[in-house]
Amino acid sequence: MSAEELGRMYDRFTDYAWRYEGRDVYTVDGEQERIQAFLRGGTLPRKTRDNNGWIRIVEDARTRGAQIGRVRVVGRPVTDYTRFEFAAYPDNIAAGEDIEVIDREQLDPAWSEVPDFWLFDDTTAFVQHFDDEGRFLGAEPVEDVAPFVQIRQLLTDLATTVPAGRYALDTVPRQRTTPVPPPPALTVPSLSR
Repeated sequence: MSAEELGRMYDRFTDYAWRYEGRDVYTVDGEQERIQAFLRGGTLPRKTRDNNGWIRIVEDARTRGAQIGRVRVVGRPVTDYTRFEFAAYPDNIAAGEDIEVIDREQLDPAWSEVPDFWLFDDTTAFVQHFDDEGRFLGAEPVEDVAPFVQIRQLLTDLATTVPAGRYALDTVPRQRTTPVPPPPALTVPSLSR
């Protein structure tokens, strides 16, 4: 399954597209210069629909009455990539993306086995594969979508997350005193070549 097939899903979903984003580091082609400028203290250039494909996707979804969201898991210590990503979130949020955050320490240890994935309309899910440095290797559709729907419900319906705009990376919010329960068992497809 190619990244192009996953990419086509952004135009096809009708109600929502939702991502579980669990890595501390991602290596995205074309982002390294922006990350280095950010780490040197530079200001990130604004992302708009004219200069950023993701902003265009989010705005187009909102125009047709659909929603794009994600839950971002934050590990400790916070990585430079996570800091960079949070500096870029305001443009995503302004475009209409719903970004929620949860600290990894609030998740049962079994959550470490949950891969990054996209869920569309409770009917289609794609597991994303990454190498150890966070480079995207590809995506595969899952046969049983139900556990991925349950994961979304565990993280969003139980009010376990914090909106990204209210989340402070320098402190650990204490929303819960007990961890989020373990995720359901998942069958994760391997990357086909």
